Amino acid sequence: MVPVDGSEFSDYATAYAVRIAALFPGVVLFVHVIDEQLIEQLAGFEAEQDRMRIRDRLLQEGQAALRRCAHVAEAEHLTHEEIVVEGDPCSVICEVAANRKAGLIVMGKIGRRGARRILVGSLTRRVIESSETPVLVVTRLPVP
Repeated sequence: MVPVDGSEFSDYATAYAVRIAALFPGVVLFVHVIDEQLIEQLAGFEAEQDRMRIRDRLLQEGQAALRRCAHVAEAEHLTHEEIVVEGDPCSVICEVAANRKAGLIVMGKIGRRGARRILVGSLTRRVIESSETPVLVVTRLPVP
């Protein structure tokens, strides 16, 4: 399972996961989580319409990131699936991994939130601490 946020490290994680999946039978599951808290923070006290526009924009960005991952998997002729889920990213990632009986979560070490993540705490670290599924943290592109 690969949580995808469209960041550089998410792309690195996708490349690693695809290399690993090429060695083992199974399905690569790419997951994009629309962060409910991020929608609230971006919308602030705006109207419900603005919240929906922000959610739609985040959904479009997530779907674009998932399409890039799908192309990487398809180039290697791997069976894959892409899903979008809304909620708390850590909880969603752990729940999806458990429900789908994922053998491994492959994540980038830093996501799209940049400096904000330092203040809030690393999603990757939270998943490592919360998940029953093993987590592989990817720091850069794999060596060919």
